Amino acid sequence: MEIGIYANTHGQGYRDETDMYLAHTPVSEMRPVRTAQLAEQHGFHSIWYPDHVCMPIQSGSAHTANVSGQRAYQPNHNMLDMAVVMGAVAACTNRIKLGTSVLIAPYRHPLSDARQFATVDIMSQGRLMLGVGSGWMKEEFAACAQDYEVRNAQTDECLQIYKRSWTDEKVEFDGEYYKFEDISMDPKPVQKPHPPIVFAGNTPVGARRAIRHCDGLYPLFLDTYCEADRFAPLQDIIRKEADKLDKDVTQFRMMAAATARATDASDPDAQKTKRPTCTGTPEQILEHLQQLADAGFSMVVCMMMCPSGSLAEQHEQIQRFGEEIIPQAKNIKPKGEWKLVD
Repeated sequence: MEIGIYANTHGQGYRDETDMYLAHTPVSEMRPVRTAQLAEQHGFHSIWYPDHVCMPIQSGSAHTANVSGQRAYQPNHNMLDMAVVMGAVAACTNRIKLGTSVLIAPYRHPLSDARQFATVDIMSQGRLMLGVGSGWMKEEFAACAQDYEVRNAQTDECLQIYKRSWTDEKVEFDGEYYKFEDISMDPKPVQKPHPPIVFAGNTPVGARRAIRHCDGLYPLFLDTYCEADRFAPLQDIIRKEADKLDKDVTQFRMMAAATARATDASDPDAQKTKRPTCTGTPEQILEHLQQLADAGFSMVVCMMMCPSGSLAEQHEQIQRFGEEIIPQAKNIKPKGEWKLVD
C-alpha cells in the first residue's frame, strides 16, 4: 500500500468526535514547498492539493465529509491556489507525485484547467494525478456564476474535455454546456495516453461517473470513525457498470482519503477501544491500513490531524509516518482485482 499526504495549503486539520475541520492558518505556517520536500524525503507517494476559488463568509451548505454537515472551513480562511503551488513544488522536488484533492470541475472552463494541469505534468516530468469532483458549496457556485443544479452534468463534459485536450491533435467538443471546434492544445502532458484521473465520489452516481470517464475512484473517509468496507456497495456498482461498458476493472484504481494522526501509546486516542481512523500508535495505524487494503484500497491519502495548528506538528507527523509507518505499509497487499496505484 502507498501513502499520500493531504497538503496544508488550506490550513491544518483537526477533529472532534464526529467531524473534521481546517484551521485558518497563517501562510508562514504552511511553507508548501518545504512541506512537499519533507514528504518526498520521508517516502510519501504523493501530495494532494485542495481546491476552492473563494470562501463564503456565511454558508448554509452542508460539508459532504462531515456527518453533522458542519462546515469544515472558517468564514475568513487562508487558501493558496492549487495549480500555482503545484508548479512551485514541481520545480523543487524530484519524485513525489502531485495530486488534486480535488479539482472542482464546474468552477472554471475545462480548457483552462486542461492547460494548467498539462503544464503541471510537464513541469513535474509526468507526476500529475488529477482528482476531480463536482463540488458541494452552493454559495461558491453562485460567486463563480455557475449553476449548482447542473454541476454533475457539467462535470461529465469537463472530464471528457480534459482527456480530449490531452490526447487529440484537433480538439473539438459539442456538448450541452461546452462547444468548440478546430482548436489545438499543445504541448501534451508527459504521461500517455494522459495523466490518471480519479473521481472523488461517495455516492452511486459518483461511482458510475468514475468508471465511465475516469481511471479510479477516490472516496473520502474524513469523519472521525469509519468502517473500512463502507464503500463496498460502490465497488459493486463499478463492477456492474464496467460489465455494461465492456471495461476492464483491473485497469481501474481504488484509493481513498482519510484523516490520520500518529501518537504515542499513552495518548488518549491510542487507548480507545474504538479509535479514530488511521490514528494511534504506528502498529494501530497499520492495522487500520490493513483493513483499508482488505477493502481494496491500494493508496490512502492521509490528512494529518494537527490539533496545535502548528507547522512543527505537521512536520513531526510527516517524519513519524516516514520512519515508523510507510516502510511497513509497503508490505501490505491490497485485495481485489483493482489496478494498484503506481
